[in-house]
Amino acid sequence: MSQGASVLVLLIGVLLFLSPVVPWVAAIAPAWWWPFAAWGALVGLIALTMVGRRDP
Repeated sequence: MSQGASVLVLLIGVLLFLSPVVPWVAAIAPAWWWPFAAWGALVGLIALTMVGRRDP
């Protein structure tokens, strides 16, 4: 993963889990699966950034 992609994934992770948006979303839709959807979105983003990488 390139350095720019790593920083982008880190910033999106911080936005998903440490921002003031989290309590707001939790208050609007208190579904049990929201935390799992957020983790799944972050894992999917990491997988998308790793698609073109090839290990020797």
